Amino acid sequence: MRRMPKPSRRFLRNSTIMSDPRDLPLPATTEPLRAAIRRLRWFRQAMERQLSQLQAETGLRFAVDDRKLARIFVDWLRQIEGQKPRDPAARRAYFDFVSALMLRDLLRDVPLTAGPLPAGADTALPEYFWPEGFACTLFCLNIRAAVLEQEFNAEATLAPDFFDLRSWWSFRENVGSDANAAMGFFDVFTGQNPDWQMPDSFRRRLDRALAGTGATVALD
Repeated sequence: MRRMPKPSRRFLRNSTIMSDPRDLPLPATTEPLRAAIRRLRWFRQAMERQLSQLQAETGLRFAVDDRKLARIFVDWLRQIEGQKPRDPAARRAYFDFVSALMLRDLLRDVPLTAGPLPAGADTALPEYFWPEGFACTLFCLNIRAAVLEQEFNAEATLAPDFFDLRSWWSFRENVGSDANAAMGFFDVFTGQNPDWQMPDSFRRRLDRALAGTGATVALD
């Protein structure tokens, strides 16, 4: 069993168990996390804490392009507001969607640059194989996990694919060709059924989730 760097909680190899969500290194806020994440200042602080934690556990160092990060945030916010559902029944699917979309936007124009790998780094491990991609993915996983815990009292889990270097090879290669692929891989890592064709459409995601149930949900 190999211990992975904590995405703010502990991920264990070949396991879907996470430790106490109170371990999340997220900034304090008096707002619900679903609202706090829509604040650029909070978003930046959360990213900084994630990178500091990752550095402490792996020795990886990152430089952040603040202007690029702010631009990514504004674009992401515009997209999620444009697809926000009014039906409470769609909230859980929406939170999954916005987390995956956040990763897509971060990897489309990566605002991080990793420094030299630390001595003895094993590039067979995802965090050293693709430091920037790993850091962005970890960040989005943490945000999703924290929101699911707060909103639904639900424990987020990881699929075994997250710990498989072959998945990360494919992840990096596909994102290099089409950033939308990041959303599919995020779904794979979180144990969901990915939509590889139109992952950035929340309406399509919701329709697929409701297929065969007979249920309907209003988005606007």
